[in-house]
Amino acid sequence: MLALALRYLMVAVAVGAGFAMLQGGDWRERATTTRAGKPSTARNASHATAAQPTSESEGWEYVVEAGSHGHFVIDAVVNGVPLTFLLDTGASEIVLTLDDARQLGFLPQSLEFSQRFRTANGEVRGAPVRLRELRIGQFSLYDLDASVNEAPLAISLLGMSFLDRLNGYQVKDGRLILRW
Repeated sequence: MLALALRYLMVAVAVGAGFAMLQGGDWRERATTTRAGKPSTARNASHATAAQPTSESEGWEYVVEAGSHGHFVIDAVVNGVPLTFLLDTGASEIVLTLDDARQLGFLPQSLEFSQRFRTANGEVRGAPVRLRELRIGQFSLYDLDASVNEAPLAISLLGMSFLDRLNGYQVKDGRLILRW
């Protein structure tokens, strides 16, 4: 029961933070991506690249520069469909907007909104779904749990369930570094 309550709290904080952030900035501004150790001079880049590792033991890195709003917006491909996500360490899982869910073939009338989340904006319901593949650059994750948010949400969220599947991540000097 405590685990369920904590899960609801995490999603509530994430959704509230997402709404608060979106009120103060334009999330559509894409973060700039770079190859590991090589800053990009491009602004508002919408295509991501992954760097080849410098040694076999280091693995791969994907680097995203924060947007002017200070948040990390990531372009991904989910089940073959391009989507944009806000990285949110306050979210316990991957949360899809209704529009993004529709693009993936999850129709609201066929979903069971059985999850309840308490957010800064009140209680919302979510429907559990499974994502076949989530790809960012050259990196792919398979068979991921996610939720479709029934209430309006401006952007889908990549939460801790995504970050937990990586070998690591770091935020340093306005850059998010994802490692796998």
